[in-house]
Amino acid sequence: MAERVEILGIFAVLAAILTCGCMGPAPSGQPGPFPVPTVAAPLVVAINATPPRYNLAMSSTIGIRLTPVNTSGIIPQDAQFTWQTNFGGFYHWGASDFKVTELGSKYTGTEEPVYWSFFAEQSTKESPLVTVNLKVTEPSTGEILANASLGIGWDGPNGFTAVVEDSD
Repeated sequence: MAERVEILGIFAVLAAILTCGCMGPAPSGQPGPFPVPTVAAPLVVAINATPPRYNLAMSSTIGIRLTPVNTSGIIPQDAQFTWQTNFGGFYHWGASDFKVTELGSKYTGTEEPVYWSFFAEQSTKESPLVTVNLKVTEPSTGEILANASLGIGWDGPNGFTAVVEDSD
C-alpha cells in the first residue's frame, strides 16, 4: 500500500514538473490562464566542405562541394542563400545531366549545394587566402537570418592544391 502511495506521489510530482511553465498568470481583467509564448531559437548555419583538399587534376569532382548545414533554428521555406568569395568562383554541377554551370564569385540561390573552384582564375605567382561567406536572408524583409564563413588555404607556394582550413 505504501508503494502505491509513493508511486502516485512520484506521478504527481512528474505531472507538476511537466506542466510547470506552460501557463502563465492571466493578464488583469482576463479570465483564466493563457499560454506562455515560446521563443524561437536563432538560426545558426555552418558550411560543410568536401573534399577537404582539392586540386584541378582531380577527376572525381569539379571543386569543393559546399553545403549549408542548419545547426539550430528554423530556415524559412523561401530563404535565400548568398555565397560570396574573394578568389575563384561558384559552380553548379548535378547528377541529372552532370553539366557544369558557372555561377560567378557571388551567387544567390536556395539551400542546395554549390561547388567552389579556382580553375577559371588566371595563374598567379602565389594564390591568396580564400574566404567563402554564406549569408541566409528572409527575402520579403531582407533580414539577415544567419552568416557563416569558411577559409581555404593552399598546399605549397604555387597554390596547386586548395585546403579547407576553418569555418565558423
